[in-house]
Amino acid sequence: MAGEAESPVRLALASLQAASQDRLHLLPCAVQHDGAAPVQRYFSPAIRGPQEPGAESTVSFRGRMLKGKQVLVPNGYVGLVLEEGVAPYLSSKDRNVQIKSTFESMTVWNLEQAPNESDEILMAFSWPKIAAGIHAPVPDEE
Repeated sequence: MAGEAESPVRLALASLQAASQDRLHLLPCAVQHDGAAPVQRYFSPAIRGPQEPGAESTVSFRGRMLKGKQVLVPNGYVGLVLEEGVAPYLSSKDRNVQIKSTFESMTVWNLEQAPNESDEILMAFSWPKIAAGIHAPVPDEE
């Protein structure tokens, strides 16, 4: 939305204490809904195959076969599910974000083939290692 990028975003760190830990699934679809939904009522996956990091699993969703892999959040990091809310003490232009839940892994699902290194989300999980290499000191050459 126009103008939102310019307004300050404030993360309510105190909301971390009340945050639950969730199981996340990234599905290859778009949902035309913005708001609460009883997801557990409609998505209770009967996953076939090992449910461990890096192992390929399968599931059927609305008659389509999906292949997935569980991906761990990089060491030293924690995944956050954020929810935008309204805080009475902030101006109407400020955006308040609270931590709804945390996660240590997520299952990424694709149609036809299991997620691999070329999937954008898996590339994003590689960023901490790349960033460490970019910012590492460069030894002087003699």
